[in-house]
Amino acid sequence: MSHFSRITTNITNLKILKQSLTDLNFEYSTKQSHLQDSNGNLEYMDIVVKKNDKNIIGFLWNGKEYTFISDFDLWKHNQEIYPENIIEKILQQYAINSIIEVSHAEGFKTINKEKLKDGSTKLIVQRWN
Repeated sequence: MSHFSRITTNITNLKILKQSLTDLNFEYSTKQSHLQDSNGNLEYMDIVVKKNDKNIIGFLWNGKEYTFISDFDLWKHNQEIYPENIIEKILQQYAINSIIEVSHAEGFKTINKEKLKDGSTKLIVQRWN
C-alpha cells in the first residue's frame, strides 16, 4: 500500500514552479525521476524536489495542473524538514512569481518586494504611460 499523499494544486506553469523552488532554495530535477515512499514503492514524477540529497517531494502533471505528491511518513525521521507548511510556502512563492511575470508582460516593473512579519509579501509594481 502506498503512503503517498496527493494535493491538487493550481500550478500550471513549469517555468514559474521551477523559479519558485529555486527562490525557496530547493534543488529539483525535471529528468525522469521517481519518488519512493516509506514502503519502498516507486512512482514516476515530472519534477522531483530534493533536500539533503533525498527526493522528498514530487510534482506530477495531470494534463491540466501539477499535483503535489509526498510521503509525510518519511518526514517524521528528518528533523530538518517540516511538511506542515512546505506546500503553502511553494504555493505562496508560485503566486508571487505568477503576479510578477504577468505584471512584467503587461509592461509593469517591480519596484519593491518585501516579506512582512506575518509571512505575507508586499509587492509594488509600477508602469509609466
